Amino acid sequence: MRRGILADRKDLRVLADRIARRPFVPIYEALRKRCALILESGPVTETQWWSLWEHGQRDSATLAARASQGRMLDLIVAHHVDRNVAYRDRAVEELKNLIGWTTWVDPCHPDLCVDLCTAEAAVATVVALDWLWEDLAPALRDRAIGVVREKVIQPYLKSVEEQAWWCNCYHNWNAVINGGCGLAALAFADGDADARRAYECARTGLRDFLAALGPEGGWDEGVGYWGYAMRYLLLLGQAACRLEDDQTVFHSRGMDRTGLFPIYFTPNGHSASFGDAPCEPLYGTFYLFARHFGLNDVAWWLDTYSFHRDVGTTGWSLAGLAMLFRPPELDVPPEPKLEVVKVFEQIGWGAVADRWPRPSLYLAAKTGDLSANHSHRDMNSIQLQVDGEMALTNHAGGYVEGLSEGGSDSPDSQAPCHNTVAVGGRDHQLDAQGGIVDRGSDGRCRWIVLDAGSACGEDVRFHRHAAMLLRDGAGTAVVVLDELKLIGTERVDLYWHTPGRVEFDAAAMAGTIALTRTAVHFAVAGTMKLTGQVDRRDAANGRASRRTLHVTGRAGGRALLVSVFARKPLSGPVVLTQSDDGGVGLEAAGAKLCFRAAKGRLRLATAQAE
Repeated sequence: MRRGILADRKDLRVLADRIARRPFVPIYEALRKRCALILESGPVTETQWWSLWEHGQRDSATLAARASQGRMLDLIVAHHVDRNVAYRDRAVEELKNLIGWTTWVDPCHPDLCVDLCTAEAAVATVVALDWLWEDLAPALRDRAIGVVREKVIQPYLKSVEEQAWWCNCYHNWNAVINGGCGLAALAFADGDADARRAYECARTGLRDFLAALGPEGGWDEGVGYWGYAMRYLLLLGQAACRLEDDQTVFHSRGMDRTGLFPIYFTPNGHSASFGDAPCEPLYGTFYLFARHFGLNDVAWWLDTYSFHRDVGTTGWSLAGLAMLFRPPELDVPPEPKLEVVKVFEQIGWGAVADRWPRPSLYLAAKTGDLSANHSHRDMNSIQLQVDGEMALTNHAGGYVEGLSEGGSDSPDSQAPCHNTVAVGGRDHQLDAQGGIVDRGSDGRCRWIVLDAGSACGEDVRFHRHAAMLLRDGAGTAVVVLDELKLIGTERVDLYWHTPGRVEFDAAAMAGTIALTRTAVHFAVAGTMKLTGQVDRRDAANGRASRRTLHVTGRAGGRALLVSVFARKPLSGPVVLTQSDDGGVGLEAAGAKLCFRAAKGRLRLATAQAE
């Protein structure tokens, strides 16, 4: 077996010298607390995850393998920092348990030879074997090596030969399985022909994933699955650099910019992503973006938000790999240089902020391809954050501890569960392609324009204009103008979802969203007669309940809806006017916005404060 896959013993020993340096203090403290909790808990066993599976929990084996991996890596790093043999001994125990499992394929994937669980277990075993080598009995080493060959390399080759569906897909399964199994194969590739062949197959399979990563670095599965995929891609890339001097992964298109993608959709450290698994991927592995590409803004993001949260005994290694991969002499900027209006053209996502790095008013927007993996039927959906609290969020589910397999077929993926518009009682069309067609910024306003394509129907055009009003550089309100063009008269439904408490005056079509620390004042108006109500729905899986403002009307031809969300109480009703030349005037939240008609849609011409 080749040694020094992600680090050699010298690399691990010098980690003790880092704990007194300021950037590493919170990292080490988080690592110490986590390892103490691990020692107080029982080891991860196959009996546990089988029981969870039998009681209906999907991905139970995958989550267990992930927990085993995270525990072992953190315990071994902590052992080299503190020289605490209890950490080392517990890591050995976790390794023995893992290689003793009867299968490394999750029971929810009975038709596969290898899956995500296999990749998680493969990386756990190979890296732990490398780092614990001198502390393991020869018989245990040989047993672990034999298990990797039996449960990873041979079934991986069989899967590639049979062209399992994940082999050449573009999404996270490609990167996780090819990355994880490829890393395990690489560890044995110097003297094992099958391992060498498996590693080369992994490199070939990853081409489809890397080809889907555009030059902007955006990822249409969302930041949660971006994090899952990138974690394993980076680990393989790091191992290939060390063992083969192979930098293919790091030289691939988009890798030099993709580290910024999750920063734009986790304002103030809170997820504003779309689709399944809207979590914050604050993983220590991502310090490799700073090491290889000089993306010090990623290091700022991780330093700021990763290590000031509660720790647990499950999940991946965060602090341990952060201790290892964070460059010790890194010059982290106090304020990263991020764009206040950022658009990822390839995936049709955008982020608008009044300022960075800690926006007081923030808007996320999504169009793109509704058939993308883990996407929902949420064309032209937006989310809003005010003073660090999410004021408008999607109601969609599909999130079970860490990353789950929810999907676009679940009820919570439908358009009414998102902050968007539906027409004629129809869901958004799964094959729809939308895009961001305009964006801009000046001293008074920042704006973004979304085009829904055919999402609401082949004969329906839906453009959403979202404008953030500014005063002295701070956001004061967000105005959303929904522009619809309908062939006949149809029902139009507008949905706004919030975790806050809602007070709503149905006669005035206005109200207040009360959040934990602040309040947002809103009003809705349109060119049609509107009715509105607030519904409450308790979410599954222990998630917080949501209130939904549901606004309904009937319209034909051109129809306009306006929604205003402001920090301060609105002084009067929203005033919406239309001119003979097709232009639109809008007065709300202390501002006047003028839109002119051009090339089939409205365009923002002026924005003035009153």
